[in-house]
Amino acid sequence: MSAGWVTFFFEAANFVLLAGLLGWLFFRPVRAALERRRSALEGEQRAAADARAEAARALQAARAQRSDLESSLEALRERVQREAESERGRLVEAARAEAQRERDTLKAELVGLRRAQARSLARDAVSAAREIVVRLLEEMEGPDLEASLRAVACRELEALRAAGALAPVVIESARTLDEAALEVLRKALGGAAADALQRVDPALIAGIRVLTARGLVDASAAGLAAQAERVLVRRLENEQANHDG
Repeated sequence: MSAGWVTFFFEAANFVLLAGLLGWLFFRPVRAALERRRSALEGEQRAAADARAEAARALQAARAQRSDLESSLEALRERVQREAESERGRLVEAARAEAQRERDTLKAELVGLRRAQARSLARDAVSAAREIVVRLLEEMEGPDLEASLRAVACRELEALRAAGALAPVVIESARTLDEAALEVLRKALGGAAADALQRVDPALIAGIRVLTARGLVDASAAGLAAQAERVLVRRLENEQANHDG
């Protein structure tokens, strides 16, 4: 073997030994470092994947919570709207009821005012009618008026006597009765005339008024005026009631 080949083999052996030594001293730690880096990257990737999955789950939960919240808000809006409609209806009904009460109150006040005015007019009319009757009877005062009033009283007394006893009897007259007038009354009273009491009441104006156990017989000017007053008041009240109805 020549020296060149010896040298070549020696250099080759040195290269292989150097390569093995370098691989053992340098590439092994590098590979270990690379392996650790790869493992770290894989761990980071797994952590990132887990984080993405957790984020996806959180997003899904947030979306579900948002959907539930929107459903709750929609239900709340519908409930609030229903309550608002109900409250509006209640307020409208209350306003209508209040308006109706005010109309009824005004109507009652108007009716009361009309009745008060009617009563005032009735009192004035009755007072005027009474004064007219009284004045007319005063102007007619005389024997004929007295006789006419006594005749009316006697007819009513005879009708009462036919129904039963008249005693006790009280005879009132506008002035003292003469014997002829008393005789006419005794005849109408029958047996009740024996214990009849007599008294004078100028307020009667004319005629007589007889109080009996069967009732009152009023044939006086004041009685006629009062009767006219009652008739007029009753007629005015009926007309007012028909008008209000």
